[in-house]
Amino acid sequence: VHVPDKNRDVLRFLWWPGNDLDARPEEYQMTVHLFGAKSSPTCANFALRKTATDNAEEFNKNVVETIKRNFYVDDCL
Repeated sequence: VHVPDKNRDVLRFLWWPGNDLDARPEEYQMTVHLFGAKSSPTCANFALRKTATDNAEEFNKNVVETIKRNFYVDDCL
């Protein structure tokens, strides 16, 4: 799930090349949501539902409704 450009600052991290903590760290930003972050279940659920809604005309109505109403995180109930 891609992170919009305007939100990438909150997923910024530092990296020390060669594990040299005396060197100046390089700065990076995540471009996709992290697996295991507190926000991951919500982001995954939103992406799944949005995909179903945005592509509803390509699938059977029952499939779209099942995705929109019967998923908890990544489990179809």
